[in-house]
Amino acid sequence: MNSTNPQQTQSHSERARDRREQILEAAAECFRRSGFHGASMAEIAKAARMSPGHIYNLFENKDEIIAAIVERDRDEIVRSISEIEEADDLAVDVAGWIENSIEDITARNEVALSIEVLAEACRNPKLAAVVQSSELVIQHRAAAYVRKALNERGIELSDEEIMARSTVIGALFNGLMNQSISQPHMNKPAVIRVIRQLVRQLLTS
Repeated sequence: MNSTNPQQTQSHSERARDRREQILEAAAECFRRSGFHGASMAEIAKAARMSPGHIYNLFENKDEIIAAIVERDRDEIVRSISEIEEADDLAVDVAGWIENSIEDITARNEVALSIEVLAEACRNPKLAAVVQSSELVIQHRAAAYVRKALNERGIELSDEEIMARSTVIGALFNGLMNQSISQPHMNKPAVIRVIRQLVRQLLTS
């Protein structure tokens, strides 16, 4: 009778997860440098320091890789929102999160990858569906945060208004990401200060 050692199973699972993450990091760098269509699976394999066969064991093609990158980033955003939701005052304590998030999204590497993903989503309906689905998850998670922050102050708003506010907050961040390319020398501290004021207004009134 064959038996499976739980430690061996866990170790195998961890190795597969580590290889998957290694591929995603390598692919992200290749997409930033060469674009989605310019980066080949061979280039990704070289950057990941593994054979193309190992990559094909985990991903069928580049579409699956970029979809996995989108979903990984979605999960990271949702996790960060959940973490700040533990704060005593959601409207006040969101300030530090805003500053850190803006620093992250305006980093040139992150902007390059995000723009590449969106550009490909405009041409690729399958990827567009992944991007839209992920964005909807983030938007609903952000809406729950907005509702909770307002409820702390005894404010009840319609679902439509809550969703609109979470959309505006998302637009602020996405727009700033794009402007970090067209305005690389923006006064970021001043911009962060204004965004804090706007977000706090949306969460308290």
